[in-house]
Amino acid sequence: MQLESKKIVLTGASSGIGKALLELLLRQGALVVVGDLTPESIPEHPNLHTLQLDVSKKEKLDDFLDRSIEILGNIDVFIANAGFAYYEKIKEEDWKRIQSIFEVNTFAPIYIAEKMNRLFPKGFHFIVVASAANYLPLPGYALYSATKSAVHSFIEAFRFEMNKKSKLTVVYPIATKTEFYKRAGRQIPVPWPAQSPETVARSIVSAIRTGKKRVFPSLIFRIKLALNRWLPFLFPIYRQFLAWQFRDWERKNRLDS
Repeated sequence: MQLESKKIVLTGASSGIGKALLELLLRQGALVVVGDLTPESIPEHPNLHTLQLDVSKKEKLDDFLDRSIEILGNIDVFIANAGFAYYEKIKEEDWKRIQSIFEVNTFAPIYIAEKMNRLFPKGFHFIVVASAANYLPLPGYALYSATKSAVHSFIEAFRFEMNKKSKLTVVYPIATKTEFYKRAGRQIPVPWPAQSPETVARSIVSAIRTGKKRVFPSLIFRIKLALNRWLPFLFPIYRQFLAWQFRDWERKNRLDS
């Protein structure tokens, strides 16, 4: 699929992966509707419509999808990118905190995939940005890892239920050098290896063209996945190192507070 004049909907594009992806889509001639909490922060472009969107609200998602169809006439590709993380040690139960992250990271993309499947029986391409944490849940990211694993499992099963002419793609970025980590917590360590948002954006554009089911933007992570099948002690060792980083971060935050 060429991107020239393709009708694409994207959530979360004011920063990070979404921002890099939007810039790439527009450079290649796509017609894009973006839903974002702060659409006013996104530069104007003749091929771009920006709409205010809180993906945690069902009625907002319904309205956003209706308006996107009204603007574009059709949707070739929907990219569910909006998401966030907590970096924390969970000390007590907090239902609202659990609910808020699942609403954004899990409920929203699942709901849109289901609705697109009903509205577009002739086929569509749905892309969701998950995380390498699906394969390697990290200390400090228990809730975040859970939200992304849930999306992964849903998509893997939903492939067999959706319209046969449609395509589903899951993207599994590793740590990406964006504002994501500043929002997740105070002075949090960025896991190694890390990649640029432009790397992830290029991988997503490639997936739009090829229809690939699973995308791993990091070659290093693909190698780690392969090695771990033969050397299953690698991931536990890596996780122990990150656990040490997590405890050190927690200690420093106690001293600063």
